[in-house]
Amino acid sequence: MIKKEHIATLVNEYLSGTDMYMVKLSVGKENTINIYLDGDSGVQIDDCVALSRHIESSFDRDKEDFELSVSSAGIGEPLVHKRQYENRVNKPVEVLLKEGAKFKAVLLGIDDNELKVARKVKEKQKKGSKFVTGEPEIISLDNIKYIKEIITI
Repeated sequence: MIKKEHIATLVNEYLSGTDMYMVKLSVGKENTINIYLDGDSGVQIDDCVALSRHIESSFDRDKEDFELSVSSAGIGEPLVHKRQYENRVNKPVEVLLKEGAKFKAVLLGIDDNELKVARKVKEKQKKGSKFVTGEPEIISLDNIKYIKEIITI
């Protein structure tokens, strides 16, 4: 059985000195390894391939069978690390509070334990309505179930 700690060490060793970081790592019962990366400058396919090769070169396939998937943390995935929040300042996000309220907003900033957001609110006009950015508000990270970056058209 491949140990999660061993994979984490290999990933962190490889990413050291880059602006990329591991967002999520899972190792399943049958040695199914999933690694999700993010980076201050983004993550390219070549980055995922290179990390995958680095990990594969650390194992002997004749002794240890495994399935490996390395990918970037995609749009629509919950933000996990403070760096992910910082890289998405002034971008649209979907927020789900632990109490169940869900809304779209613009992420304005992050502090140690708080986010500053401006909700998108519907504003009525003579011909229909449009969404505008509301007043900034502070939300404790403890009150948030998840935040996801979203794409608006």
